[in-house]
Amino acid sequence: MKFEFIEDFLKEAKKNDNFRTLRNIVPFSARKCIADGRRCLNFSSNDYLGLSNHPDVIAESTKWVNKYGAGSGASRLVTGTIDAYENLENEIAEWKGAEAALIFGSGFLANSGMIPALAGHGTEVFADKLNHASLNAGCRLSDGDFKRFRHNDLGHLEKLLEKSAGSSRKLIVDETIFSMDGDMSDVEGLQKIAQKYDAILYLDDAHGSGLFGARGEGLANPSACDIAMGTFSKALGSYGAYAACSKELRDYFINSCGSFIYSTALPPAVCGAISAALKIVQSPESSEIRTALQKKAAKLRSSLQELGFDTGESSSHIIPVVLGSSETTMKVSKFFYENNILVTGIRPPTVPAGKARVRITVNAIHTEEDMALLIKKFKEIKEKIS
Repeated sequence: MKFEFIEDFLKEAKKNDNFRTLRNIVPFSARKCIADGRRCLNFSSNDYLGLSNHPDVIAESTKWVNKYGAGSGASRLVTGTIDAYENLENEIAEWKGAEAALIFGSGFLANSGMIPALAGHGTEVFADKLNHASLNAGCRLSDGDFKRFRHNDLGHLEKLLEKSAGSSRKLIVDETIFSMDGDMSDVEGLQKIAQKYDAILYLDDAHGSGLFGARGEGLANPSACDIAMGTFSKALGSYGAYAACSKELRDYFINSCGSFIYSTALPPAVCGAISAALKIVQSPESSEIRTALQKKAAKLRSSLQELGFDTGESSSHIIPVVLGSSETTMKVSKFFYENNILVTGIRPPTVPAGKARVRITVNAIHTEEDMALLIKKFKEIKEKIS
């Protein structure tokens, strides 16, 4: 059976250079991979600390699967929860400085489940215009009145809140580091506004977890927000997500959050990897690695700006090179691929129309030679697209 709307959608995507295909990858590390048969330097991975291949992470993952099996069997409310999972949640809570923590299957599951649980009928939900799709999904799935404020514009947020004096509940939803732009929100400013208007503050710390804070605990903690969500699939090298919050909120989510209640628990192997990664990111050595990583990213960002590239408001290890059109973006991405460097093109609807870009992610195991080669190739492509 043919569906005309599907054919039209795919034709339009191809016409506008927004058609996506899956690329075959053989990963060797956070730094190197084989992409569609070509050996490449990888500047697109979110494995920021290279922990996916860390021997301690692999060993602990293997230990847990040998002890508990390959799968968890069902939802934790159906089959119960093993002690190791609750012990891991206690470790996460201690790491984040929270009363409690709850593990989710993924960041998308966490955001698309907790936000609707918080935003019932009569709630007004205020979200940054450039929030991740999973946060927007949670806002749309809720019964709340979904309102978006201009990106990182706390003045606009406050104006919207001033008009909501009659709402029974208010929820502010934001990210700490924006995944496509690499810029940061004003966590302290958000906290003050939330307190002023008696609003619940929900922060997504997916790209800050493991990379900021004295022990890698990130930019969102319970002293700054009501719910700190983060993931283990980026700097911590594995999979899954967490919510750090009060004990009361943890109990509430266990009883009201559909994506927790109705999802099978993470496999033991994944939880074992999380356990090892948590210990690694809290070590003194990791603190030095985090500092060096941000210095490396700052140097690259400065070099790109000197070449005349638009890196937006990036101030982190995520560096966009905004090129405007999807056509130019894919030409640049193809050029890098042909030069054995994986730099992925990001196009609408992931980013706004006219804001297509290649997204560079710097990780801890990129060498000085890698960075120099990347800059050299940007100089070459600059001449081709100017």
